[in-house]
Amino acid sequence: MKLIAKYNRVNIIATIIVLLIASTCYYFIVRYALIRQLDNTLKVEEAEIMNYVQRNSKLPEATSYRDQHTYFAEATSPLKRNFGNISLPERHHKRMVTYRVLSFPISIDGKLYQASVTKSEEGMEDLVHLIFLITVGIIILLLLILFITNRFLLRNLWEPFYHTLHSIKQFNFADNQPIVPQQTDIEEFKELDDAAKAMQSRIIKDYETLKNFVDNASHEMQTPLAVLNSKLDLLIQEPGLLEPHTKQLQAMYDAMGRLTNLNKSLLLLAKIENSQFKSIAVVQIDVLINEKLSQFEDLISAKHLEVNAELQPVQASMDGYLADILLNNLLGNAVKHNHENGVIQISLNEEKLKIVNTGPLFDFDKEQIFDRFKRGEQSEGTGLGLAIVKQICDNYGFMVSYSRNNTLHLFEILFRGKATLTKD
Repeated sequence: MKLIAKYNRVNIIATIIVLLIASTCYYFIVRYALIRQLDNTLKVEEAEIMNYVQRNSKLPEATSYRDQHTYFAEATSPLKRNFGNISLPERHHKRMVTYRVLSFPISIDGKLYQASVTKSEEGMEDLVHLIFLITVGIIILLLLILFITNRFLLRNLWEPFYHTLHSIKQFNFADNQPIVPQQTDIEEFKELDDAAKAMQSRIIKDYETLKNFVDNASHEMQTPLAVLNSKLDLLIQEPGLLEPHTKQLQAMYDAMGRLTNLNKSLLLLAKIENSQFKSIAVVQIDVLINEKLSQFEDLISAKHLEVNAELQPVQASMDGYLADILLNNLLGNAVKHNHENGVIQISLNEEKLKIVNTGPLFDFDKEQIFDRFKRGEQSEGTGLGLAIVKQICDNYGFMVSYSRNNTLHLFEILFRGKATLTKD
């Protein structure tokens, strides 16, 4: 959930709760005030009746109007003055109407009477309902204004934040494009832009330092490695070498070859991670697979491997060199780590590439197969081939996975819409 949506939800819910509580309190306060006003009206009627009794020493005539009644009754016991509510039938509409009643005692010539003055609460209730409806209308209008304000005005208010966030998402080491802040007078967003620019500067500086180190180190290592290889070639070809010396030189030569391959693999990984492969071309995956199978033809024949390939014409937009490395590593593993008279099954369509091969089980967790320097005890490689495969797939948004079933090993690459099926 986005921050502005979360803020709007909390803000509107809190506003509704506050308005409901305030409206309820307002309703009861208004009702209490109107009842007090009605009681004051009844007190005025009481005062008029008492004045009439004092002047005339008799009770006034009982009255019965639509919204007000006055009646008297003899009392047999002392009474107290009190207010109350009663329901009386309304003659015109034949329904019960609530009345506010004031009962008080009157003494005339030693006789005790109970006087009751009632006044209809219908007008008060209508007024309360009208006030309630107006209040509800105001609440709805306030919520609507609040929603529109949060929806549009606050979205514009947060625009600099989203602009900075978009710039951070689009930041690329290779492009080296600075974050361009959006003009704003909000201090927090200005501080965010300053922090993002400072962070970008530090990252670019560290990236350039690391990139230069990798480039320089790999370049400087190539010359001594090449010299050592040539010297070892000459030493191996020297006449008169004893067999123990020849074995030691051959071991050194093999180690030097692995060191050379390791240097190339680490450099390739660093370049992929640093997004230094920017060229994009349309690569015909099925054609490239056939080319790789032709390159491994001698090794396939030597191991008497059975290769079954079901390839649909598929194109992918990626760097041609990386596509070659990707398929070379996958197919190379399927061939080199297979056993005699083994099987390789390859299927390719617009959705995925699947390579299944027989081979011995390795002695580590299958979840670690794409980790760097992870290899079986019998492997003579650098342990970086599948790590390079994983890095290339991540670079282009492909999803690579591995599973096994006894001696069958399955590598699968999902193109996620990055590849297209070509029509013949």
